[in-house]
Amino acid sequence: MEKAALAELEGSVDWLSVEKWQANSELEMCVAFTITHGEKRFVFRMRYPSVFPDAPPMIFTEDGSRISNHQYGASGELCLEHRPDNWSPAITGADMVASCQRLIAEEQPETGENVHARSAHTASLGRDLRSESYRFLLSENDLAAVNGLPELEDREFALSERKAATTYLASLTRIGPKDDPSWVSDLVLPDGFGKETGTVVRVPGAGSFGFVTAEALGAFLDRVGLRELRGRVFETDAFTHLLLGYGEKWELFSIFGKQDERKVFPYTTVIVPAGQKRVPDEFKVLADKAIGIVGCGSVGSKVAASLCRTGVGKFLLIDDDIFFPGNAVRNELDLSVTGAHKAFSLRERLENLNPGVSVSALRMTLGGQESAASMAGALEALGECDVLIDATGDPTAFNMIASMATRKSKPMVWAQVFAGGIGGLIARARPNIDPIPLMARVQIDTWCEDQGVEWIKPDDPQRYAGQSADGTPMLADDADVGVIASHVSRFVIDLLARPDGSIFPFSAYLIGLSSEWLFDQPFDTRPIDLIPAGEWGETVEPLDADALVEILKAHLPPKEDADAVAVAD
Repeated sequence: MEKAALAELEGSVDWLSVEKWQANSELEMCVAFTITHGEKRFVFRMRYPSVFPDAPPMIFTEDGSRISNHQYGASGELCLEHRPDNWSPAITGADMVASCQRLIAEEQPETGENVHARSAHTASLGRDLRSESYRFLLSENDLAAVNGLPELEDREFALSERKAATTYLASLTRIGPKDDPSWVSDLVLPDGFGKETGTVVRVPGAGSFGFVTAEALGAFLDRVGLRELRGRVFETDAFTHLLLGYGEKWELFSIFGKQDERKVFPYTTVIVPAGQKRVPDEFKVLADKAIGIVGCGSVGSKVAASLCRTGVGKFLLIDDDIFFPGNAVRNELDLSVTGAHKAFSLRERLENLNPGVSVSALRMTLGGQESAASMAGALEALGECDVLIDATGDPTAFNMIASMATRKSKPMVWAQVFAGGIGGLIARARPNIDPIPLMARVQIDTWCEDQGVEWIKPDDPQRYAGQSADGTPMLADDADVGVIASHVSRFVIDLLARPDGSIFPFSAYLIGLSSEWLFDQPFDTRPIDLIPAGEWGETVEPLDADALVEILKAHLPPKEDADAVAVAD
C-alpha cells in the first residue's frame, strides 16, 4: 500500500522521482527519492520505523546536509507537518514526501532568497537546551541588576558552579567585592564545586556572540573602548570569567590558556523565572517554626524533606544511626552518603532543598548509652521546638519525647508503619486538647484490642517496619512508608498553620494499605477518638520564697570549697 501510494504521487507530479526501496541494517524499510525544485535537486531517504503506522516515517537528507531550519541538526531528521504530536495512522509516506516538497518550496522560493517556513511548534526551553551542557543561570532580578550597571564600566562579580547529571551550571552570586557587594543574587542555590570571580560589563551590542574566538572577542572589546579590560583577560595565563551583555541578552565566557593561545568558552544563558505561588498563604508562618525530629530513618527522613519543601525553616535532627546501602530502599537519602551518619546527611539534604534552612543535627540515641549531659542537652533542645516528632518506633525514645512534650506543653506527632504492607498509624497529642502522649498511646492500644480482630501476621502490628526486636529488618516498601510519612507531614503542617482550627476531626488514625487485620480494603482509614487525660505542663508545685532560701542553705558547698572557688576566681 505504501509503495502504491508513493507511485501514485510520483505519477501525478513533476517534482518527484522515487528511487530504490531497501531494508537497512536494522531491518527498517527505507526508500530513496529526489525532489526537484527549480534548478536544484534534493536527495532524501525516508525510513519507516518498526512501529509504523503507529509512528511517522522519518525523512533525512541522503548526504547528511542541512537544507532547512526545520531540521534536527545538520544531518538530522526533517520536522514536517506530520509529527509524533499530531500523527494519525491514516497518514502515508506519500503524505510525508508531499509535506517535504512544500517545506522546500516555502523556504527556498525561486527568488533565491531563503526564508524560514512557518512553524507549528510551541516553544520549549527544555528542547532548546538539550544540547547545551554549559548553562549560566540568571534570575529576573539578577538581570535587572546587571542592566542597572553603568555602561562600559566593569565590575567584579562572583559565580558558583555545580554539576547536575551531565550539565554544568553556573549562577551569579554577587556583583561587587565580597565585603561590600552592590547586589547579592536572590537565586539562592547550594554551594557548587567551584566559586569563581570575574568581570561584568554592560556593553551596547553585546550578548549575541554565541561561539566566538579569543581574537574576535578581543577585537570587540577594543572596538567599544575596553582595551584595558581586554589586556586583563587576554594578556595573562590566568583563568577568568567575563560577563557581557545589554538588555535581555547576556553571555558568560570562560577564558583560559596560555597568553599566546587563549581560549574562549561560552555558556548558554538561562533566565530563571520568578517563583510562582505553590503553597497556601497560611503556610508562610512555617518559616519561623522549629521541628524536632527524633529518628532519621525512612519515615523521619521523608517527613523532614516534605516539611522543608513546604517551608519549615528550622529543624533539630536526632539519630546516631549510620546509612548503609540497604537503607536506600525507602530512605530520603541515597547511596552517595553510605557510611555517613543519617542525621548529618539529612541535614545536608535539607540544605540542598532550601539553602536558607537552619538545621541542627545530633548524633545520639535518646535512651541509649549517652552521657547524662548530652542527653539532658538534647532533651532541652527538643523542648524548644514547636512540634516534636517521634519517627523511631522505639518505646524508650517515645517515652522520653513524650515526657518532654508533656512538660513543655508542646504538641507531639508519632507514626508507625506496620510490617508486611498492611498499613500504619499516625497520631498527635495537642496540649490541653488531647490526652498527654503516654495516655494517648494507651488509648490507641486499648482501642485496637477492643476491636477483637486477631493479628494474622507473625509480627506485632504495633511494631514499626524498621526492624524487629532481634534487629532483623521488617518488610515494608517505599510506597508504604511514603504514605504514612506524608500523612505525618500533613498533621505537622496542620498543627503549625492552623493552631486554632484543625482540619482533622480526630487525633489518631489507622491507615490501611491492604485488606488485612482491621481493614476491609486498601486505603481503609479508621479514626480513633482520643479522650483528654493527664495533665500538660510542669507538675511540680512551685516553692515560696522562704522554702527556696532554706533549700539553698541546706545545699551550699562547704566553706573550704567556697574558699577554693574564690581563690581560683
